[in-house]
Amino acid sequence: MKHTTHSAWFVLLAIACGNGSDEVDGSSGGLGGLAAGPTGGLGGALTGGALTGGTGFTGGMSGVPTGGVGTGSGPGGGTSGSGGLQTGGTGGLGTGGTTGGTGNTGGIQVTGGTGGLGASGSGGAITGGASGGGGTPPTGGVAGSGSTPPTGGASGGGTPLGGAGGDGGVMGSGGSESGGTGGGTVACGTTATPGEIITFNDDGGWCWYQDERVIVDPNANKLVIGSVAIQGSRNGNVEVTMYNLDGSGSPQRTMLGDLNPDDHNTSGLLKIGEGKYLAFYTTHNDDCYSYYNIFQNGSWGAQNKFSWSGHGCPTDNGKTVSYSNLWHMGDQLYNFVRSTETSPNLITSTDGANWTYSGRLTSTDRVGYVAGYYKYWGNNVDRIDFVGTEAHPRDFDNSLYHGYVQDGKVHNSTGTPVDNNLLDGNAQNITAYTKVFGTGARLGSVTLTHLWNCDLMRYPDGTIVLIFTGRANGDTNDPDKRFGYARFDGTSWKSTYLVKAGHKLYDSEQDYTGLGAVHPTNPNTIYISTTTDPRDDTTAFNKHEIWRGTTCDGGQTFEWTPITQNSNQDNLRPVVPYWESEKTVLLWMRGTYHTAQTYDTDIVGVIMDGP
Repeated sequence: MKHTTHSAWFVLLAIACGNGSDEVDGSSGGLGGLAAGPTGGLGGALTGGALTGGTGFTGGMSGVPTGGVGTGSGPGGGTSGSGGLQTGGTGGLGTGGTTGGTGNTGGIQVTGGTGGLGASGSGGAITGGASGGGGTPPTGGVAGSGSTPPTGGASGGGTPLGGAGGDGGVMGSGGSESGGTGGGTVACGTTATPGEIITFNDDGGWCWYQDERVIVDPNANKLVIGSVAIQGSRNGNVEVTMYNLDGSGSPQRTMLGDLNPDDHNTSGLLKIGEGKYLAFYTTHNDDCYSYYNIFQNGSWGAQNKFSWSGHGCPTDNGKTVSYSNLWHMGDQLYNFVRSTETSPNLITSTDGANWTYSGRLTSTDRVGYVAGYYKYWGNNVDRIDFVGTEAHPRDFDNSLYHGYVQDGKVHNSTGTPVDNNLLDGNAQNITAYTKVFGTGARLGSVTLTHLWNCDLMRYPDGTIVLIFTGRANGDTNDPDKRFGYARFDGTSWKSTYLVKAGHKLYDSEQDYTGLGAVHPTNPNTIYISTTTDPRDDTTAFNKHEIWRGTTCDGGQTFEWTPITQNSNQDNLRPVVPYWESEKTVLLWMRGTYHTAQTYDTDIVGVIMDGP
């Protein structure tokens, strides 16, 4: 494939999250655009007749009767000043996009006095007037029915702007709210300008049962990416790509090992010291080894291997080992691998160089191919969470179960120990843990069966989020697959219907989808790959596109923003690595996916100045 770098035209959008009951003065679109007033006034010129200096109050008195007057063509209600609460402001008159901008019924509340991009400071801005019929709003404005919003507010039939289709052109963030309703609601999320789409590896693919496939080293300011190449002389190469997050230099690719061509062979990655990384990988049921390399002193070392012979490999049905999931807990490194009886087993180390077999996570009867599939997330301090299934969804009607490892024990979701000793060689059936979502349960308007896990994340406040898929009917050739979102609030799991997941990716895998990713530092943000527009769950696209979902109500509802649009190639299997930063890295596979052993995809991504 020949590959190019494309501009990613993201424009900041305050995503309105709410329903009609949250409307203010009948606004029909989203929030306003770029505000730059330092102490509360909505200042800064917007492209095309925005507020040019609506003055705020720099003392912020509660109960100030009138707002600042805007002098451009947008609505004119000023904001309260720093630290104040304006409770009855009357908007100024608009002359373009609005016909007499109606001010906020309750004023604009700004706790810190600094208005955001159509959003408030920390107090949450509530926008006022809507644009009148016929006016085309400037950047960030609210379009009236029939208008075309450039970027920002929702339109009632307007056309959202976006990047060029091409090879997965990145969408601008505007005009995405379906139907243009719910305007004037409180903003809870933004998509930010990320720069350009970067091709990190021009021949790469990954499965989704190795974690982490991508890591950020904040101290070195590096992005480390694992993938498997299959084209030409690189066929079967297990590779790691490094990229400087400040944009200096080009991506640097290293071959760790030469195995068979299969995206299941992707390495799991872990930082194990300053400037020191560990990469673990296996074949896909071809031998009884876990292979690993260590990066230190600026380069990757030679390939090493751990032998699973004598630890149930091969199994009685001829399976060997697959997958690598690396996490740090206390003074131990853990690698969860599908091995003995095709259940998740683990090896441990204190230095990354020497490994010991340490037992099994679960012991579930094998049905068909293997005894379940597992997604993991660890805080790399004292806890590792997992969600597993009983089997492969083509062999068994799976449910989803959650547990976690801590203090040497394995617990259910609410903290009750199920296995009192992780390392004693004994293990429990996955069904002994907390059921997240049971097969045959209803989600939205459909009943889901044959469930599969996509991505898992736990947050410091105890919130846990899972994206999963299920079949919506009994068709076994090309099931009607749907995405679900499950969230644990510390007491119970609650699930929300998301969107149709599209046709199977290839013939022999009925349940393969474009998958999804949960933002590692924000439980209210997710990304999914689908051929259906999640805003209406009806409009179909020719290729898989990446969408960003934002929830303001704990996962009950989502607002959707397109990340790619009009693509002539599929955009699959998004990944967001953990990064303690104001920025976010979103990566995915772009290209043509035929099977796990035959694909023609690049590893691409964007760096966003926000969550």
